[in-house]
Amino acid sequence: MNLAIVMQKPMNNAKTRLKHWLSSFERISLVHSMLFEVCNTLSKVPSIDRIGIVTSDPTAVKVANQFGAHVFYEREPRGMNAAIKFVVDQLPREVNKLLIFPADIPLISIRELSIIIRLAAETPVTIIPCRNGTGTNGLILSPPDIISTAFGVNSMVRHCMNAQKAGVNYSIIQNSSLAYDIDTVEDLLLLKTLGEGTKTKDFLENNHIFEKILPRKMNL
Repeated sequence: MNLAIVMQKPMNNAKTRLKHWLSSFERISLVHSMLFEVCNTLSKVPSIDRIGIVTSDPTAVKVANQFGAHVFYEREPRGMNAAIKFVVDQLPREVNKLLIFPADIPLISIRELSIIIRLAAETPVTIIPCRNGTGTNGLILSPPDIISTAFGVNSMVRHCMNAQKAGVNYSIIQNSSLAYDIDTVEDLLLLKTLGEGTKTKDFLENNHIFEKILPRKMNL
């Protein structure tokens, strides 16, 4: 069984690097839109059998219910790597491939993700880096406990090192749709041109957020 999990921290604590650009309501709504986007895409990928959300956030639980996703509920946020270990430790044996994604990659594509999963069959560890090549925007492990995860600063290199230490082959797959995680105002503005057809861009346009932040950005 292929299980994809989405990591969602409490929404009121998410995207704090945008707090000088967006109101608290706008940030939470943005996070909600991106989580919906990622779950909606994952639910349509034929090679993914189940999806789950790792969270302690009640709104994220509602999103999980919309997609029939399993909720790996955290009573308290414990950090991404500890949360993944919490998931792995309770997985049934029939889960032989674990796909791990952050919730802030709204450009995620059904077609490209399907290709990645097919390529991931060739190695036990598949790493999908962010666009600057330092972080990890997707990790595919087969079996799920093949290595310990190392999300955080320079996680791409650290995941490679963990695979080397475990003595297993790994692959790095550059992917345009998963490369764009949204953390900064510059990331947000990329959605104006790249986010066509996404719920996230619709939210930003319908709430006039591009109009709000573009003049401020140009005056810096």
